[in-house]
Amino acid sequence: MLKNIFLFIVFLTISGLITITLYFLLSPSNTEFIKPFFPKTLFSLQNAPTQSIVGNVTLISGSVAWQSRISPYSILINSPIKLQQGEEIDTQGNGQTIVSFAKVGIITFSPDTQINFIQTLPANFVVQQKQGSAVYEKNGDIPMNIRGLDLLINLNSGKSIISVNPKNFQIALSVETGSATVAFNDTGNLTNILTISAGSEYIFNNNTKLGVINKL
Repeated sequence: MLKNIFLFIVFLTISGLITITLYFLLSPSNTEFIKPFFPKTLFSLQNAPTQSIVGNVTLISGSVAWQSRISPYSILINSPIKLQQGEEIDTQGNGQTIVSFAKVGIITFSPDTQINFIQTLPANFVVQQKQGSAVYEKNGDIPMNIRGLDLLINLNSGKSIISVNPKNFQIALSVETGSATVAFNDTGNLTNILTISAGSEYIFNNNTKLGVINKL
């Protein structure tokens, strides 16, 4: 009895698969059938959102790698390129470059620096500095935010140098002109917000979630 039921279920399954296969192969309107299951989307992996700001990579020196939105690998570049939201720049060894975004600012990469441009929308410009040192100069009205490990830095104005060392879990912010605001959650999950003024340096330990302000 159980064997007959099992064979009947197998027969129905095979018949169903054959029917569906023939439908897709022979029906000229089968695309209408799959539309409800695969609705169209406006998201494009290849192209950044239309409202996002496109940057320029210029003054390339040494080994500079670029990773596009659609590639899992980076490639070396030796001439200026456009930079979209979701792309990454990595200066390897002796590499140096400058990235500029209109109405936002200019970022000058030191060697061995890796920055991911995770969001370049006019309402909120955010980059993730994974390692290395870079000079940030804000020259526009669009908010310029930098994330280093668990520390979020908002460059209010002027020029600052940010260094991220993931090996010793340390972030250093040196404000040369203008000011910057830092924000982080401490070990008690409380939000801390501090403003660092020109002529000051802020050293943050990502493990202890503690920071100290020094004079430059």
